[in-house]
Amino acid sequence: MGKIETLNFYIHSCDLENQSIFDHQDLINEITMIYHSEISDLEYGLSPKFIDDNFEKESVYPVHDLKVLKLKLENHRDNLLREDQKRIEELKILELKSQITINNNNHNTSNSISSATAITNISISQTMKNINELPEGILNKNETVELKELIHSIDEMIAVKDNEGAKSKISKVLNTIGNKGFELFVAVAPYLLQAATATQTTT
Repeated sequence: MGKIETLNFYIHSCDLENQSIFDHQDLINEITMIYHSEISDLEYGLSPKFIDDNFEKESVYPVHDLKVLKLKLENHRDNLLREDQKRIEELKILELKSQITINNNNHNTSNSISSATAITNISISQTMKNINELPEGILNKNETVELKELIHSIDEMIAVKDNEGAKSKISKVLNTIGNKGFELFVAVAPYLLQAATATQTTT
């Protein structure tokens, strides 16, 4: 099993009604043994231990401890899933950025035309709508205004066939949005890719 599947197995096992294969204390011991180095403060909040006649540490309140461990395992799983999603998004950003940069610097017109046919015509109004619909906190008011002005200036430069000026603005937009997260990049990247292609196909 993979890491997430294993976590799901132990989370499921912590449900009291699903403990036919584990004694409560055996399950507590197994979880703490496996995850003590992976989850910080794993045993914090668990009940006190006592030493029985067999010199084994056992929980005073195993049912309580299983509920606590289940919550900690669920939180750990969710953190791992978020990290995986972040890595996927970062990879997509790099791929899109690379594609835009290649088109922005590519002087092979036939390749650029081929790229142009592979994307949908993205209007300025659609891009502005994408920006307006971004969740709060990604851009502040000034950053939003600045980004919109940059995108409008790209469109204007392409219209008058100022390709070098448009390329410069595209690079500036890439730098502006580079560290703002996946949602912003996806909102703007289709237009940037189209604009970068246009700087190669206009004469």
